[in-house]
Amino acid sequence: MQLPTPPLPERLAALELLVHDTGLVDELKARQRAEADKRRAALAAELKALPNPERRHSALAKNAARADATFVVALIAYQEAERQKKASVAALVVETMADEGKRQRILTELERNAPPELAEALDDLSFADTLLRNAIRTDEVMGRNWLGQRAYTVKSNCDAIASARKQISDAQGAIRELAHDGEMPGDAMVTRCAEILGAAMEPAFEFIPRKLWDLRRSKPGSDIVAEVRGYM
Repeated sequence: MQLPTPPLPERLAALELLVHDTGLVDELKARQRAEADKRRAALAAELKALPNPERRHSALAKNAARADATFVVALIAYQEAERQKKASVAALVVETMADEGKRQRILTELERNAPPELAEALDDLSFADTLLRNAIRTDEVMGRNWLGQRAYTVKSNCDAIASARKQISDAQGAIRELAHDGEMPGDAMVTRCAEILGAAMEPAFEFIPRKLWDLRRSKPGSDIVAEVRGYM
C-alpha cells in the first residue's frame, strides 16, 4: 500500500531541518566567503600593480614643460635667423644698387666724353632703323592683293629687311660698347665706329636709296620716309 506524499511546504521544511542538522549551510557559506576573499585579494594585487597616476602625470607635465621651453628657444632662434636673413638681403640690395649706380655714372661719363662721331653714328643707325621699319610695313602691304588676301606670287623682302634691322641693332650695341672703352684713343674710336656703321648700313642700302640717305641731314625725315615707301 502506497503512503500519501506530504505537501511541498512540509517537505521543504523537513529538508531545511535536515540541512541544518548536517551543517551543510555553514560549509557552503564558508566556501562562498573563501571565494570572495580570493577574488578581493586578486583585485587588490591588480590595483597595486597599476602605475601611480600622480607620478605618471607629473612626468608628463615635466615633458610638456620641457618641450614648450625647447619650442620657445627654437622660435627665438628662427626669428633671429629670419632677421639676419632680411638684414643680409637688404645689405646686398643696397650694395648692389650702389655699385650699379657707380657703374652707370662712370658709363654715362664715358659716353659723354666719347668723340661726337659715335653719337652721330647712333643717330644715323636709329634713323636707318626707322626707314627699314617703314619699308617692312610697305613690303607687307605689297604682299597682298586688292582684297587684302595674301598674294604669294608677289616677292616679299620681309625676312631680308628684318635681317638688316638685326644688323643695325647689333651695330648700335657695338658702338655703345665702344663708347665705354676709356682706354682706346679717340681717333681709333672714330675709325672703328665708321667701320661698324659702314658694315651695318651695307644690307640696309638694298632698301634705302643712297641718294636719299645722303640727304638725311638736309631734308626732313618725314619726306625721306615717304620716299622710301614710294621706292618700295
